Amino acid sequence: MHDFSPEQIDALCQRRCAFALYALPGQKPHFCMQADGGMRNGCEGKGFVIAAYNAAPAIIGAELSTPPAPQQFEPLPAPLPLHPATTREQYHHLFTQYTAALQHGGSLNKVVLARTEDTATRQFSPAEGFLHLCNTAPRAFNVLFHTPQHGTWLCSTPELLLRCENHTWHTMALAGTRTNATTAWDAKNLQEHALVAEHILDCLRPVADNISTEGPLTLAAGKELEHLCTHIHFDMDAANLPHLLSTLPPTPAVSGSPATAARTFIATHPDIERSCYAGYMGPIGEQSAHLYVTLRCMQVFADRCRLYAGGGLMPDSDEAAEWAETVAKMQAMRHVLAHADTQRTR
Repeated sequence: MHDFSPEQIDALCQRRCAFALYALPGQKPHFCMQADGGMRNGCEGKGFVIAAYNAAPAIIGAELSTPPAPQQFEPLPAPLPLHPATTREQYHHLFTQYTAALQHGGSLNKVVLARTEDTATRQFSPAEGFLHLCNTAPRAFNVLFHTPQHGTWLCSTPELLLRCENHTWHTMALAGTRTNATTAWDAKNLQEHALVAEHILDCLRPVADNISTEGPLTLAAGKELEHLCTHIHFDMDAANLPHLLSTLPPTPAVSGSPATAARTFIATHPDIERSCYAGYMGPIGEQSAHLYVTLRCMQVFADRCRLYAGGGLMPDSDEAAEWAETVAKMQAMRHVLAHADTQRTR
């Protein structure tokens, strides 16, 4: 049971206000909103943090736990025209550019190439989509958030950025992807995973103590995919969180390696307008944090949903295999849209 109506949540998505509706793994949905419908810069206090890719965080203060009347907020203005979604030809061109840079022998050894895909929709309900994710993917972090700056996003992510409970911190290196298989992990995925794990450890060493690792392990992500995962536990003063968030994300899992060089390369050879994709979000309190990477996500518009996915390219990456990986990563959101179509035609 939940204390909101989908119609009320959907109406808020049409208004000039910011809110988050989320369910931590294995928990029931929670609603978070400031009384004035706004946000504030930073990640201090209690609320829901949102950071776009390679951007500073902002927080929705946890003042309201039930949705207010949408009519008290102004309607959103007409949206600006969207850039077209990624074509197969554009992906091929970018793949050729990215792998050429990797094979050149410079500092880059991994770059993440992302793409988008649009699905036309009619009367799609973001709130119903969120509830469907909660029912079908209870082990993921499921989120519907909306802000005037970022728009409306649905997300069902398996990737933890940072968690703190009872002064104990936990993060994970999640990199390396395959469809469910019984064969051993190949060298490409093992190397990709190692780069991410080492970056995270490098960021932790200046601010954390008693760092321990577990893995790499195989982690199921839905019915179609598996990832390599290393769990990392550590002790840290909560006062160091803002500094850690200034160095840790976006990790090589969503940018590349070395992290700074990969971010610069992507900025000068852009793949898509990443917006919130590959950023992070989640609830935070005085002595707690549950921040996740914004993956397995889509942005909701009046007439379409834009799906996002990416993959880490190495010097020997195969284009067809990398494209297929992005197709598989978009399946979680495709299932939401297929369910909505089924419900509408009943």
